[in-house]
Amino acid sequence: MDYAEIRKKLVQSPYEQMLTQCMIARNAADYEAIGTIYKQCQERRLFEFAQEHEVASIVGARLQAMGKSTPQWDAMVDEWKYKLSQRFEVLDALAAELQKAGIPVIALKNAGIARAIYPHPEECPMGDFDILVKKSDFVRAHEIVMKQGFSFGFRAEQTIEEEGVEAGLLSGGCEYKMDLADDVLWLELQWRPIAGRWISPEVEPLADDLIASSLKIDGSELRVMDPVSNLLEVTLHTAKHSYVRAPGLRLHTDVDRIVRAYPDLDWFAFVDRVKSMHVKTPVFFSLLIPRAVLDTPIPDDVIESLKPGKRQFRFIFNSICKAGLFHPMRSKFSRPRYLAFAAALFDSPHDCFKSAFPSVKYMREHYHLSSAQLPMAYIKRFANLLFRRVKT
Repeated sequence: MDYAEIRKKLVQSPYEQMLTQCMIARNAADYEAIGTIYKQCQERRLFEFAQEHEVASIVGARLQAMGKSTPQWDAMVDEWKYKLSQRFEVLDALAAELQKAGIPVIALKNAGIARAIYPHPEECPMGDFDILVKKSDFVRAHEIVMKQGFSFGFRAEQTIEEEGVEAGLLSGGCEYKMDLADDVLWLELQWRPIAGRWISPEVEPLADDLIASSLKIDGSELRVMDPVSNLLEVTLHTAKHSYVRAPGLRLHTDVDRIVRAYPDLDWFAFVDRVKSMHVKTPVFFSLLIPRAVLDTPIPDDVIESLKPGKRQFRFIFNSICKAGLFHPMRSKFSRPRYLAFAAALFDSPHDCFKSAFPSVKYMREHYHLSSAQLPMAYIKRFANLLFRRVKT
């Protein structure tokens, strides 16, 4: 596969090149290349572009290392060092209280990466923390979260998610917020680790199994997923955001940092897991983009083993190129295009059907439905998947 050609189609202007070069993990950054591109950029425009993509602190850290930083870049670096130190202080305290109650908790995605894998918090800007507990512990965990000073809240201004622990037991989790001195900490307490569109809920991994294989984080009661599970989680999370929708570009650093942190990652186990869950297509593009754009050291045979058919690949890749890897807050898809794009990410029509219409057994057990309630539940679920962005 010609990764250089793919990169040319996704990354074009000097500003786009600058951001992607800077986003490569610190220990693999090419400072000579960064310096060459930096000379082609206008300082003010570069700063505004980096802010738009929520990576100004990452670019600032690279410029600091090169001795080319300015007060505005330094301010962004310091801001994220401070914000994450404050937020993790709260999260560690919450994890300690959960542990006292016998509730193990995993820090998911960027939170787990920043706390356990990548030791440069200024290069880990994020909007919220996601944590995972067993479903059997969810209600008790919710009560502890509330006692720690959190309250219900939704970051998205428009949402159809219902508030309350009972709704969380059905959807997969609850969202909370805490007002800090000069910041707001958003938290998602989840019992479903993925809850994505491109995976049947019946093959989604259980929190119990992920916690059993998780690793303890030094200096905290938080845990982090084992490398294979962690990589699978972030690839599906990136796909859930259509690779280009907000927060967009910085999502791809999750894959880069996990892969570089575990040079001995068991790729055979990873590919087997992906295939067994029927998520080859969404995971393929989550690996392809950082491989081409960030030069992430993902083995070629891994990517080739997950590649969809030519027509499917061409449609999805052209859709990503048309939407654009940059400017995540812009409208990316028309509704018809988005529905076609989402459908194309399934490995097969059968997988698409199973995601929209899980088995009767699953629906009865998960939603506590009687036979008479099932038809309306299926209709509502399908309508939500078709027209709305929800945790289903």
